[in-house]
Amino acid sequence: MTLHQDAFLTPAQFGYVIRKPAGVAGLITPWNTPFMLETWKLAPALASGCTVVLKPAEWTPLSASLLPEIAAEAGLPDGVFNLVHGIGEVAGAALVAHPGVPRISFTGETTTGQTIMAAAAPHLKGLSMELGGKSPCLIFADADLDRATDSALFGVFSLNGERCTAGSRILAERSVYPDLVTRLAARAERIRVGEPSDPATEIGALVHPEHYARVLSYVRAGQAEGARLVAGGSRPAGLAEGNYLAATVFADVGPSMRIFREEIFGPVVCVTPFDDEAEAIALANATRYGLAAYIWTRDLARAHRVAHAVEAGMTWLNSHNVRDLRTPFGGVKASGLGREGGAHSLDFYTESRIVHIPLGDTGVPRFGA
Repeated sequence: MTLHQDAFLTPAQFGYVIRKPAGVAGLITPWNTPFMLETWKLAPALASGCTVVLKPAEWTPLSASLLPEIAAEAGLPDGVFNLVHGIGEVAGAALVAHPGVPRISFTGETTTGQTIMAAAAPHLKGLSMELGGKSPCLIFADADLDRATDSALFGVFSLNGERCTAGSRILAERSVYPDLVTRLAARAERIRVGEPSDPATEIGALVHPEHYARVLSYVRAGQAEGARLVAGGSRPAGLAEGNYLAATVFADVGPSMRIFREEIFGPVVCVTPFDDEAEAIALANATRYGLAAYIWTRDLARAHRVAHAVEAGMTWLNSHNVRDLRTPFGGVKASGLGREGGAHSLDFYTESRIVHIPLGDTGVPRFGA
């Protein structure tokens, strides 16, 4: 399979670029939105002509198990799509280390991404990795507070907070900070926590007891470090069993606190005041991560200034997480490397090669004549 892309013409020479499938693509996907992220990776890898080995997260294997049947029904030849279940330290590690897999696309924790990068280095594999996040939601005093509150709450509590682009740090201008904290706390107390099968549920059970314990450890850390707990922080009433945590809001969170700096990946949000634009940018950038950012202001010039200054791969102005799937998805700093989405995915799963054809005398110097 060869994809033609660009052509270049000069009076003496014609050049054109062809794209070849990179080969076998290893796709390692997370547990938080398993079927969506599996298909996000599968479609462009197959469209690029690669054969695929998919290793889904061991905590959420069931949805991936539907894919072989779907692939067969679609008429995909045997061996083009391959599914391997297993824990990351065994199945995932084998996929990364195999010399016959030149591309690895991984979505997951930053520490796992670092391990993958080290294991892939001896083979100089191409990597695309969307890793952790600790994304800021900056709310200036001139923002529409009703809409900003709605967005901030949705941004951290949807998907139980188990989302890489969660706006888990809300930074509010000091003049609106007290009002915003009150709004967030009151709304969080009313968020419905319950069984995932209940259509009225807004926050369901966290994915696994190990992860539930990890999230609770951050709640305890926030309290120990002096953050002010204004909502949640414990198991909701009426849910004696299961991995349930009420929507949790911490106020007066300082940048040195673990809950400000580290990814929690649960229904926990930190609220921090700032005095001016410069401090807002400094606080937004005061983590190792740089995946997403959300900015709320009616001042268009300021919106652009802050968007350019905040270290994030993706920024939303006065909106939340609505994106064109053709645009580049990914982060900076410890949030990963590479971009996927639309043509960016095709770039990753193919290798570009240039072919040059002379149309006349190219005037080669005659050494040794």
